[in-house]
Amino acid sequence: MISDGIENCLQYVKNFNPEKSKNPFAYFTQIIYYAFLRRIAKEKKQSHVKNKMIEREAYSSFTTMEGDTNVYRVEGIDLAAFLPEEDVYKPKKKEPAKKKGLEIFMEKDT
Repeated sequence: MISDGIENCLQYVKNFNPEKSKNPFAYFTQIIYYAFLRRIAKEKKQSHVKNKMIEREAYSSFTTMEGDTNVYRVEGIDLAAFLPEEDVYKPKKKEPAKKKGLEIFMEKDT
């Protein structure tokens, strides 16, 4: 997570304009903040995918070593207790772009 912030700072350092702003600290703080948000979103998505895979996985009996005649089963574990109630990751729905300027004027005209 920290490395994402550092990487983004190095990537966008050339875009800082000292004539536009005298506060480089704020500029880099915002870059790091949004890098953290992107990392958290990625991890939520990965967690959601992992939970869905666990939910769909069929558990069966298995043996541990060759020659071991005992059969071990996964019993008594309620997988629903480990999974979140609802989906952690929900893709954002894109809203249609709002009309601006001439688009509004042309719509009124027609």
